[in-house]
Amino acid sequence: MNAPDYDFKELSPYDFEALARDLLSRHEGITFSTYAIGRDGGIDLRAKDHRGVHVAQCKHTPEARRGKLLTHARKEKEKIDNSGVSLGRYLFLTTADISPGLEDDLLEILDGLADTVEVHGRGWLNALLSEHPKVERRHFKLWLKSSMAVSEMLRGGVFLRGHSRVSKIKRNYMRFVHHVGCENAERALADTGVAIISGAPGSGKTAIAEYLILQWWRRGYRVIVDPRTVDSWWGWLEDDVPTIFFFDDAWGQTRLHDFASSHYEKDFAEFLASVLEKRLHGVVGENYEKVVVITSRSLIMHDLLRSSDSTSHLFEGLPDSIVRVEKLPHEVRARILFNHVNSAFADQRMRDELATGNWWHRISAHRNYSPRIIELVTARRGFKSGHEIIDALDAALQDPKEIWEKSFNSLSSFEQLFLSMLAVSSSRGSSSVDLARRLRSHSMTDLSNALGRLTGTWVERTHSTSIDLLDLADPSQRDFLVHHLARESMACLDVIKNTDSIGDLALICERGRPPELEYQQSLFSFEEDSLRNSLDGCASLLLEKLRATFDYRLDEIMRQVGGQPAINDLVEAFRDLTRALIYQADRYAVPDTNAMEVAVWFEASVAILFPLLDQIQFETFGDALDSISDMAGTLGDLTENRVFPEPYAEMIEGLRLAVALMWEEWDVQVQGASGLLGFSDAVHAALVDQPGVFREIGLTRTAKEVLDVELLDAELASRIEEDPFRNWDWVTSDLEHLLKCRLDVSRTALAILAREEDRAFRKGIKPKVPRIQLELGGPEVPSGEVDVLFRSLAVSASAEDV
Repeated sequence: MNAPDYDFKELSPYDFEALARDLLSRHEGITFSTYAIGRDGGIDLRAKDHRGVHVAQCKHTPEARRGKLLTHARKEKEKIDNSGVSLGRYLFLTTADISPGLEDDLLEILDGLADTVEVHGRGWLNALLSEHPKVERRHFKLWLKSSMAVSEMLRGGVFLRGHSRVSKIKRNYMRFVHHVGCENAERALADTGVAIISGAPGSGKTAIAEYLILQWWRRGYRVIVDPRTVDSWWGWLEDDVPTIFFFDDAWGQTRLHDFASSHYEKDFAEFLASVLEKRLHGVVGENYEKVVVITSRSLIMHDLLRSSDSTSHLFEGLPDSIVRVEKLPHEVRARILFNHVNSAFADQRMRDELATGNWWHRISAHRNYSPRIIELVTARRGFKSGHEIIDALDAALQDPKEIWEKSFNSLSSFEQLFLSMLAVSSSRGSSSVDLARRLRSHSMTDLSNALGRLTGTWVERTHSTSIDLLDLADPSQRDFLVHHLARESMACLDVIKNTDSIGDLALICERGRPPELEYQQSLFSFEEDSLRNSLDGCASLLLEKLRATFDYRLDEIMRQVGGQPAINDLVEAFRDLTRALIYQADRYAVPDTNAMEVAVWFEASVAILFPLLDQIQFETFGDALDSISDMAGTLGDLTENRVFPEPYAEMIEGLRLAVALMWEEWDVQVQGASGLLGFSDAVHAALVDQPGVFREIGLTRTAKEVLDVELLDAELASRIEEDPFRNWDWVTSDLEHLLKCRLDVSRTALAILAREEDRAFRKGIKPKVPRIQLELGGPEVPSGEVDVLFRSLAVSASAEDV
């Protein structure tokens, strides 16, 4: 290939800094470090050796004219002078063309910044690239477009499977971001001659493979992509041309052998074995070498290794060749997002809108983030504004249908049912025993085969305290599956049929609450994709299941030995009864709902459960308080801001009244067991420890009788002195509001505490308060230089800022 003559226009500011860093490090033999893009005090790159500190300032200004470059130089001179930094060497690097006269003028402006000052432009950078081809090859964004490399690949006898592959490489290379997965794949290919890149759909496997193709082609390798005629492989393998073979989705795209014969994997295993043999036994100095890059979905790999002895045996000897694509670091995610947005949208008004806010933090940190989703959205046409693009990205991430649909549709009906059940189970995992019980009408062989096929791709399997826990492997799969159930009422019906507890049903029903609950956050972006319609379509079976599962649970409690159920079991039964009633009330608008049938069932259930609750014997005030707050909390959570029609409103009010009566009864019972003094101390302590609970359920008559406000005030003031780091302001306000009084002693203790903190602050003493790290509800998001990249989309962004 010809000597490089790049204009560097295709590089982003960050790409240029990375290129300059690698070039200087290789050329100088010392390591230069990059720093955050933005207002940097005149330092983009820095290195240190026996000669002192070396600093470089990178100006990515390929179109800049003389006046602009001189202005930049003056600003950089001012920043370094103001910093007071002593430098041994200063380099001013620009991607613009500079003449000898302009170079002299720039040197005159920068004179005195360091012992040695250098100015270099586009010509010098290209000269260094010609001396260091490995650096040039690594920064493929330079040569891929500038030299029309893809077209040259075709002319050079490269076998690409159709123009779609050519178009894909052209479309994707400028959006590519180098990351650790690329390094792992590059090392595997260099060390073993085979790189098998495995991962979930949309995880970026093909992008890494294309990166390897470009790297090896640049080294002079012939590229053969997706050869489907097996007989041709051996001819290319035996010739003396260095070759890189690329097999995308080698053993199938959605199902094993979906494009090949049953003998394919045997032929492929033999071919790979031959590649490895040639590499291991090749003569030193031979001028040919064959390497293979393979991508495969994890699910297909699992099927292959279970069904093909030849491939399984081969892979036992290739542990260092398998590269698993994991979740990308958040900075890499954000850079991929920027590259897609930057290359896809040229309209400046839209770019200005995309440069505002910090929406990229939310997108890059989204649990469903996938390079494929970003690619699919940004490839769409017809957007009228930047805000519309952001909304489309948010919506696609909420419903990752594009990523999982083909894979899901390729599964058996049993496997689809199994995954749907996991989707509406606890996100903490479900025990394999529980799932087997729910699927008891199906063959255990089916379940075992499904687990073997799905584990590692759709299913994550872990062991916790001797329990085999199953869960979906990726959060986006759960979203996809729940959307599927929302659209397919028959699939939802199958899941309901395979439930056997209120807990199972509660997870389903919570995802289909009525839309009039405005206070409740919607799980999905689109209301039509909630489970409400599917549950309405399955109302008869759903209501029957709700009642039947509760009845079964109540029967279990009645059968307990000795006729005295555990407290926790009875409290849980009350919670189940409440949930069953509320979820039936949620379906009241469905014509099939028989409200009177529900009322009869409810009365019968209450007649059994509440006498058992009345028999509970509490010995401490705390135990009674915990139980009653649990029951009252369930009622509050499920009925808050709700208005129910009859007869549901009457039944719910009956539950509230029953809870109040039990609270009074248990209060009296505890007072009798602990004595008046012990009961009084327990009430005061509980009020200080849990004021919020009393705000919700109130004080009983017996508790009010023993309450002494002065003793309570003294107790609270003592706690404030003992533990000054708790937010006692809130506690004091809660209690004053509850008791309709002022707690003067506690207020005095709070005032003293405030004065002490103020004195410490004035003296510069840091208060001994433990540092609290806020949980933001998601992983750490990128900032700094990534923010600057997105700000650079705006027409007003200056070269100084980017």
